[in-house]
Amino acid sequence: MIFVAVGTQLAFDRLIKYMDEWAKINSEKVIAQIAEGSYLPKHIEYKKYFKNDEYIAMVKESSIFVSHAGMGNIFTAKELMTPIIVVNRQLKLNEHRNDHQADGLKWMAKLKGVYTATTKDELFDYLKHKNLESDESISPNNSNVISEFIKQLILEKNF
Repeated sequence: MIFVAVGTQLAFDRLIKYMDEWAKINSEKVIAQIAEGSYLPKHIEYKKYFKNDEYIAMVKESSIFVSHAGMGNIFTAKELMTPIIVVNRQLKLNEHRNDHQADGLKWMAKLKGVYTATTKDELFDYLKHKNLESDESISPNNSNVISEFIKQLILEKNF
């Protein structure tokens, strides 16, 4: 199962449309959290919002987590060792107030278990490779997941 989440603050219809199109031509189940989007998918299960425990269960059960470029989702994916494909909202498409998510993709792409896509083709290419790797260096047994994640970023010094 693939879980898709757009966050709680802004709709991200483009990402939901991409995943709906992908689900139409693939047999893998897709479940999405769509927030207040105006596009209602036809080929994937969805809710506007999930309760926190449901949300965590979805990420944990999914083989791939597809998300907007939100740090909370990246932390959750890394903590649960679920590979995450991050798609950024784009200013030029009126999806956000600025391009901070595009800037963030540059360093996110350097993290183990985090894959970044700016286009439908890039997203679909990642989805073709169903065995994306997660980051085993940060385990759910580690109570300091966030500090370990930040240490990894600092050690890499590539952002």
